[in-house]
Amino acid sequence: MGPDSHLSLASGFGCATIFWILKNRPDVLKMFSSAGTIQDYVVAMLCNQERPLMSVQNAASWGYFNTQKRKWNLEILRDSDFPVYLLPEVVESGSIAGKTRREWHGVPVEVDVGVALGDFQCSVYSCMRDKTDAVLNIGTSAQLTFALPSTFQPPKTPDSSSPLSYFPYFDGSYLAVAASLNGGNVLAVFVEMLKNWINELGNIYLSHYYSVVTALNQSRSDLTIWPTIFGERHDTKRLGSVCNISTGNISLGHVGRALCHGVVQNLVAMLPPTLLLQSGVQRIMGTGNALSRNEVLKQEIEKTFPLPVQYCNSVDSAVGVAMIFDDRVVATRLDQTVQ
Repeated sequence: MGPDSHLSLASGFGCATIFWILKNRPDVLKMFSSAGTIQDYVVAMLCNQERPLMSVQNAASWGYFNTQKRKWNLEILRDSDFPVYLLPEVVESGSIAGKTRREWHGVPVEVDVGVALGDFQCSVYSCMRDKTDAVLNIGTSAQLTFALPSTFQPPKTPDSSSPLSYFPYFDGSYLAVAASLNGGNVLAVFVEMLKNWINELGNIYLSHYYSVVTALNQSRSDLTIWPTIFGERHDTKRLGSVCNISTGNISLGHVGRALCHGVVQNLVAMLPPTLLLQSGVQRIMGTGNALSRNEVLKQEIEKTFPLPVQYCNSVDSAVGVAMIFDDRVVATRLDQTVQ
């Protein structure tokens, strides 16, 4: 029986992994009394807890967890002989898990330790300056996300054909996420292809690929490249394609421009700008290694989205988690002062 969750199950999810171990190496599970993410283990170690606590964000990424009820699908799991005793207690994302029980690398005893959080959510928090911001990250892959209103509730069942997912964020809210498998990795494949072609033709060394394409100053191209060479989660069989080829649009400048345009248009197909506007988004925060190094990609984003675009130097989940708990400590102190 499938999970009672709005998120689709995938290999690599915690519960899916335990199911695999249960089927293929059942004796391994007998050695353990609890399970969790590696972050949960570190938190439990710092707080000297016998069993870890897990945030709603991480529990959602394990599968078989209902984010609205804040509960594991215990009945469904028991019916499949899943060792439910391994599952940790789930607490709200951003809550305090406990206190340090001994000094640890300069951190003194009795310091609050927050429950471990989702990497993606913390990265977004580090870059999202305002609730009306959307965050566009193009690194190896690409993600476009924005925070939904607090009243939003995800559908009860997952739609595997939908390019949008809804990740639990903070205080019961969700992020709408278009997570593409095709981002900077597509540009890297293109660059590697050029390098191999040039080496095969004459063993010429080519460097500074991005700056070369930018320097060609090809402002637009009627060449159409759909760059989904890695497929997508909602359409795993999708392949890339090149259309409208002519003798006038096969230069490096045309191809480089069309490829960057295609990466952005693929994200737009997953999360249209009209949906951003309808949801109250007022600004795009752009970030990621591929984006920071590629002026053509920036130009395509600025032409495509009818919103101002501002660039962050980087998104950093470690910075994000520090910001989250700092904001919550400040908010708690303000509440105490008012009372």
